[in-house]
Amino acid sequence: MFKIYGEVFIKNLKIFLFPASFAVILLMVIFFAISDLRNRGGEIAAIFCQQFFSWAGIFLLSPVFMPEKRDNIEETVLSKALPIKIVYIIRLAGALFALIIFTAVFIFLLSLLGNELEFGRYFVHTLATALFLGSLAFAGTRFSGNVGVGYLIAFGVYIMQMFLPSMQINKIENFYIFTLLGEVNNVIYIYMCAFILILISFSKSTFPKIPTVTK
Repeated sequence: MFKIYGEVFIKNLKIFLFPASFAVILLMVIFFAISDLRNRGGEIAAIFCQQFFSWAGIFLLSPVFMPEKRDNIEETVLSKALPIKIVYIIRLAGALFALIIFTAVFIFLLSLLGNELEFGRYFVHTLATALFLGSLAFAGTRFSGNVGVGYLIAFGVYIMQMFLPSMQINKIENFYIFTLLGEVNNVIYIYMCAFILILISFSKSTFPKIPTVTK
C-alpha cells in the first residue's frame, strides 16, 4: 500500500506540484527583481509577506482537484488501488508542505536583505494569510469544478480586505487576513477558517462518487 502511495505522489509531482511550485518561484523572483527590499522597516516587510507573497497559497491549493481534467491523467489515477479521495489528500499534503517551505524561504530571504523582523511571528502570520486564501480557492474549485472560479473567489476576498477602510477593520477583526498590518491577534481564527474550508471540501456528502479501480 505504501508503495502505491509513493507512486501516486511521484506522478503528481510532475502533473500538479511542479507547475504550481514553479508559479510560486516565479512570483518570488518577480517580487525580488522589481522591488528594493533591502533594509526596509517591519511594515514594508509585512506588506510583502501578507499582501503579495500570500498569493502563493492560491497558486498551490487551487489546482488540487484539477489534473484529472487533462488527457490521460484520469486513467492514470484511477488505475491505482486507491480511492480518488486519497489521491486528492496526497496532493493537498504536498501543496501544504510546499507552502510551508516557500513561506519560510521567503521570510528568510527578507531577513538576509537586512530587514529586522521576528522570523517566527512573520512566518505564522504570513502562512495563515496564504493558507486562508488558498483554502478559499481550493473550496471554490472543488464545488464549482472550475479553477477559474476558485481564483475569482480568493482574489475577490483579497481585494475587498485589501481596500477595507481602517475604521471597518475592527468590525471584522476575527476575519481580517492582513494580521501583521492590522495589529490584530486573530491569527488562530484565520487558521481555523482555512482548515474548516478544507474539511468541508473533503466531506463525504459533497464528494463525487468515483469508483475505485483495483489491480
